[in-house]
This record gives sequence, structure tokens and C-alpha cells, in this order.
Amino acid sequence: METLYFTLGILTVLVIIGVVGVVKVWNKVSALSLIERDLTDHINEIADDVNDELGKMHDELHNRMDQLERDFQGEASEIVSMMDSRFDKFENKVNIRLEKVDATIGNLLVKFNK
Repeated sequence: METLYFTLGILTVLVIIGVVGVVKVWNKVSALSLIERDLTDHINEIADDVNDELGKMHDELHNRMDQLERDFQGEASEIVSMMDSRFDKFENKVNIRLEKVDATIGNLLVKFNK
């Protein structure tokens, strides 16, 4: 009989330890679930912030590219305008010299044909 009481005592202690262990594990699992939920929310907030910043950076890059394109177009127009002006001046000087050469040749022809 004493063996039965001893065995029942050990079984009772094991059941109590098992119940306490299950309760502790259950509490830790609940705490981990809360931590997981908090971390998920935090990660989602960070992802949203990153997406917002990427959108701003994309817009800024697009604006700067447009500005550079406008600046380049303006510079190209200035260069073309300057080159046209220089070619016009060069053409005028060449025409003046050609007229002088024509006049000189004409004078020489008139002198030699007399």
C-alpha cells in the first residue's frame, strides 16, 4: 500500500510540474506572439517610410533631369546662335575680300586690254 501511495505522490508531483510547465510555455508563446505582432507593425512602418522616401527621390531625380535637359537645350541653342553669328561674320569678310579680288582682277583686265 505504501508503494501505491508513493507512486501516486510521484505522479501528482509530475502532473503539477507538467501543468506549471505548460502554463509557463503558454505565457512565453503569448509574449512571443505579441512581440511578433509589434515587430511586424514596425517593419511595415519602416517599409512605408522607405517607399515614401524612394518616391520623393524619384520625383527629385525626374525634376533634376528635366532641369538639366532644359539647361542643355538652352546651351545648345546659344552655341548654335554663336556659331551662326561667327559664320556670318566670316562669310562677310570672305565676300568683302572676294569683291576686292574681283575688283583688282577687273582693273588688271581693263589695263591689259587697252
